[in-house]
Amino acid sequence: MITKDGRDTPIGKLTAENYIVPKGEERYYHAVIEVEQFDPKTGTRISSPRVQKFGKKMFETHVLNSLRKQGYTVTILHDPSAWLKEHAAKAEQQAEAKKKAEQEKFDAAVAAAVAKALAERYAKTTTDAPDYTKDNPEYANEKKPGRPAKTETEK
Repeated sequence: MITKDGRDTPIGKLTAENYIVPKGEERYYHAVIEVEQFDPKTGTRISSPRVQKFGKKMFETHVLNSLRKQGYTVTILHDPSAWLKEHAAKAEQQAEAKKKAEQEKFDAAVAAAVAKALAERYAKTTTDAPDYTKDNPEYANEKKPGRPAKTETEK
C-alpha cells in the first residue's frame, strides 16, 4: 500500500503513522488483521495480513474482542473518533457562520425596511399634513384634533 511518504509498503509494515485513509472512508475503523501462521519445518510465514474496515459502533462493541478471541493480531491503522470530533467542530463552525450571515442579512433587511418606512412617514408629515396652528387662517374654523373645548355652560 502507498504510505504518506509515497512509498509502496507491504501491509505487514503499515502503521497508524504512515497509513493514508482513503477519502470518504474516514468514519470507519481501518485495521490490519492476521492469524499468524508459520511453516513448522522451515519457520517461514504462511499467513498474510490484510487491511479490513469496520463500522465504528460494531468494531468497538463486538468485533475487536471477537477477533482477539479467535487468535487474530489486530493493528488499528485509523480510529475515527478523532476525525469525528474534528469534523463535528468544523460543521459547528460552518453552521455558526451560516447562522451569523443569515442574521446579518435579516438585520440589514429590517434596517432597510425601517429606513424606508420612516422616510415615507416623514415625507407624508412634511407635505400632506394640514397646518393646525392658530396663525393659519385657512384652518382657523376647521375641526381640530383632540377633545373639544368646554363651553361656558359646561364649566
